[in-house]
Parts: sequence; structure tokens; C-alpha cells
Amino acid sequence: MATHARPTPIGLSPAQLRNRMIVSARRIITEHWPRVDRCPVCGSGWPCTPTGYAYEFLGSVGQGDWVPSQPEGSRR
Repeated sequence: MATHARPTPIGLSPAQLRNRMIVSARRIITEHWPRVDRCPVCGSGWPCTPTGYAYEFLGSVGQGDWVPSQPEGSRR
């Protein structure tokens, strides 16, 4: 079997792919961010599995301390 060079996914450069993955990880964290102590999507305790993986990725690119901003009017 012949080996071929791996194509770049969707024609993205490594930097573009990294940036897209960062945006995706942040979206996962934002959507699964807990209301009190449970994930609103999974219903499991915090941190849920998707959030854990997203934070692991962000940590590997030096952004492991990222936290979603509070929506307007939700501050107490």
C-alpha cells in the first residue's frame, strides 16, 4: 500500500486549525458551563466530560485558565 502525505483538513493551515479548535473548545465550555453545580447540557456534576476535554486542549495551548464571560444582567 502506498503512503501519501496527509492532506490538511479542509485546506486549513496549522495555525488556522489551532484557532478553530480553540474557538470550538471555548464554545463547548460556554454551552456546558454550570448553573450552580451541574452541567445544563449533560446534567452531570461539574466538570462534565466534554468540558474536561475542552479544558485539557486549552491547557495544552496555554489557555487553560479561560472562563466564559458573564452575560449582561446575570451578575449578583
